[in-house]
Amino acid sequence: MKQNVVLALLVLLVASWLVACGSTEPPPNFQETVAAAVAETVAAQPALVESKVQAPEPTPYPTYTPYPTYTPYPTPEEVVTEAAAVEEVATETVEAAEEVVEEPTEAAPTEAAPAAASEPADTPGPAQAVETATREKDGAVMVFVPAGEFLMGASDADLSNVGAGGPPKLAGGDEQPQHSVFLERFWIDQTEVTNAQYSNFVNLTGYKTAAELEGYGTSMGEEVTGATFFHPRGSETGIDDKPDHPVVQVTWQDARAYCDWAGARLPSEAEWEKAAKGAANDRVFPWGNQFQLPEFDVSTVTNFCDASCPYEEGRDPNVDDTYAYTAPVGSFPGGSSPYGALDTAGNVWEWVSDSYQGYPGNTYELQEEFGDYFKVVRGGSWDNAAQHVRSTFRQNNPPNLRSDGTGFRCAISASDFEPAPVEEPAAAEPAAEPTSAESAPESTAEPAEEPTVEPTGEPAEPPAEPTQESEQAPADNAGS
Repeated sequence: MKQNVVLALLVLLVASWLVACGSTEPPPNFQETVAAAVAETVAAQPALVESKVQAPEPTPYPTYTPYPTYTPYPTPEEVVTEAAAVEEVATETVEAAEEVVEEPTEAAPTEAAPAAASEPADTPGPAQAVETATREKDGAVMVFVPAGEFLMGASDADLSNVGAGGPPKLAGGDEQPQHSVFLERFWIDQTEVTNAQYSNFVNLTGYKTAAELEGYGTSMGEEVTGATFFHPRGSETGIDDKPDHPVVQVTWQDARAYCDWAGARLPSEAEWEKAAKGAANDRVFPWGNQFQLPEFDVSTVTNFCDASCPYEEGRDPNVDDTYAYTAPVGSFPGGSSPYGALDTAGNVWEWVSDSYQGYPGNTYELQEEFGDYFKVVRGGSWDNAAQHVRSTFRQNNPPNLRSDGTGFRCAISASDFEPAPVEEPAAAEPAAEPTSAESAPESTAEPAEEPTVEPTGEPAEPPAEPTQESEQAPADNAGS
């Protein structure tokens, strides 16, 4: 095709040359050759167009895959229907395998079976025997957490199981991926450290909190001049009538200083989570999975943002625990964790020892916030909704932050603490002895010894110092 076009051009050039030379006669078959070349050129135009290399269409920008949508917490009818279906399947299974009923004890440990998360633990309260001990320094009651593995973090099923109090955190957040963690035995405070305990620490040591030194704290998200642990929301408020409420307006350093003084430490983030939800991986909250169903009274298990909460947005007006701010520690025994830890959901956020780091394999979109600077608080507060009081929820705070919704509790490794369970048997034995004839002289001997110590109170001041520590808290609170 290209050769014919060239030939036609050459013919035209030859003709032009002849005319220039004065010859008017075209070469033989000139017109036929030109016509054929032109016709072939015209006929070849579609082929030329088709033969052009077409630029590939641009690949569209990949569409953003949205986070999965979550179904709300099941309604009572759905729960009943699902329960009936499960019961029917279970009945058929038992009838088909009655001879194997004695072998379930050989099943794998519950903490190694993630499927347990789909079976709600709806009964509030601890699921096993609770072992407690008292810390001598500050009188704090601690609960024991045995060694072993547990699944730390939230699964997709956990996140989709929370529909109350606003949407749950998106999948792929800082609570994921769920991963196995092994922990040695440890003890953790049953409740948060109280105003009375912290006041006693401050009065005995002269410690000054950051809020006292810098002259301000925060309340409901805003800086408040004069807010300290003994004036939680400013100088017009106090704690004289709240000795058993959790201490607030303490920074991470303030919390660590107390635990060090008490012969303990801040719990690790993993320790806190295991103490809050147990090792069975069967619950979203310390008490189970129920939160807002009509037949479940959530006001018996946690202090969160409900009808009494001063925040108008995000609160649940259908529930009322009667506390606008903090509640006395241990006020919600129905919200106990499997190990007997109380108030791990709501009341106040709790500092842990860890910096805010991503879990292994985490792809959180805000990874730049991970690092050594931010510290972690857990458990949610009186001003938070349902998603924040989940046992796996994480919040990163600057270590110097203090607020009227942030406190802490302490922990001790079992290898560093030896409880003294001798006191319980010693208290039980005298109860049976008074029936003997020798009980009268013994009872008269005890009063005789007490007066001999009390009248000589002045020389006995050194041995009486431990009692001053315990008595100083209320006296100091009254003066704060």
